[in-house]
Amino acid sequence: MQEFDYLIIGGGLTAASAVDGIRELDDEGSIGVFTEEPDPPYHRPPLSKEFLQAPEASRELLQVKPSNWFEEQSDITLCTNVRVDRVDPHKRIVQTDDGNEIFGNQILIATGGKPRPLVIPGTELHGVATLRTAADSEWLRVAAAKANHVVLVGAGFIGMELASSLNKLDVETTVVDVETEVWANVFPSEVSAFLRSYFEERGVHFLLGAKVTAFDGVGTLSRVIVETADELADELAADLAIIGIGIKPAEELATQAGLAVQNGIIVDVYGETNADHVYAAGDVARFPDPIWGDLVRMEHWDHAKAHGKTVGRNMAGAKEKYDHLSYFFTHIFDLSINVFGRTGNPDRVIVSGELSSGRSVIYCARNGLLTGTILINAHDAMDECRKRVQGEMSIEDLLKTLDGPDMDWT
Repeated sequence: MQEFDYLIIGGGLTAASAVDGIRELDDEGSIGVFTEEPDPPYHRPPLSKEFLQAPEASRELLQVKPSNWFEEQSDITLCTNVRVDRVDPHKRIVQTDDGNEIFGNQILIATGGKPRPLVIPGTELHGVATLRTAADSEWLRVAAAKANHVVLVGAGFIGMELASSLNKLDVETTVVDVETEVWANVFPSEVSAFLRSYFEERGVHFLLGAKVTAFDGVGTLSRVIVETADELADELAADLAIIGIGIKPAEELATQAGLAVQNGIIVDVYGETNADHVYAAGDVARFPDPIWGDLVRMEHWDHAKAHGKTVGRNMAGAKEKYDHLSYFFTHIFDLSINVFGRTGNPDRVIVSGELSSGRSVIYCARNGLLTGTILINAHDAMDECRKRVQGEMSIEDLLKTLDGPDMDWT
């Protein structure tokens, strides 16, 4: 039986960051990383943006570590194309899909998530796909070059980023969502309205408040059937459709192992599950929010990096609480957007600057306290905004620091 001091299940940014965290405290312990994918750990945000837009881009450009880094490290073993089927948290043994059993003195589940399925007729048609892996992005790159009209199901991160990227590839695009706003529950209504208008000015079409009920075609997609709010059926001509309605945490291993699961694997402030020596981190983990204290799950790059590193350090004995206020970001057309904290459904919104392609900072508050900030083309304000959200700044104190905001919605 293979044995490792640290056994990591998953091959994304979280796994690579956990390796870094372990090595900060233990430069000799053996580490095994097991991933289903054929590639070393890589960054996913470029899959819907830069990587997709570059016809000749190599997967090596996505990798978290330089080429051959894992092969060159002492006592670090990377195993690709290996699926772990079972975890015994008491014996600390995992079983792979080919029947091999492996012991890990400390085990980390960093399996991330999988695209949330849309359970309707026609998802098996050629031309209907999701976007999660490098292979998905490469396929879409080729398919989009041949497409006349693309339907993007979902007006969240995947749908909106793809709309921006495909527009640059001169592909006619329609975004369909059951919500009546883009990025619903992420941005306040004022910001959502601005972003929708901004996309429409650049040629992106929207059909909001509509539900996709079927994909239709003979072997290959030819149209998308939708149902509008007044329950009238409509159809959109399409030879390509991408489903982007969120991800589901890949928590099957934890469920099989009897670990506490609730839309993610529940962990404490150290990243440890309810089984000793078994940890979870990144997209798949449900952890105590460092500011508000409730259990949350986060699916963003910065959290994957920071949480993976902290949990890796804790596997090596650090016993450090995860207190990092993560942020998420996106780049669409000429807008660079960074978000700290909770910005959805605020009861007050204050805008410093003007909502345009220029620079602005949007402050979101509830019950008189700042809960989140949205920065548009304002990288210089990131450190200050992080501090303000972490400090749960009052709106009264915030207004004293602002030099006459251009707009103030209440």
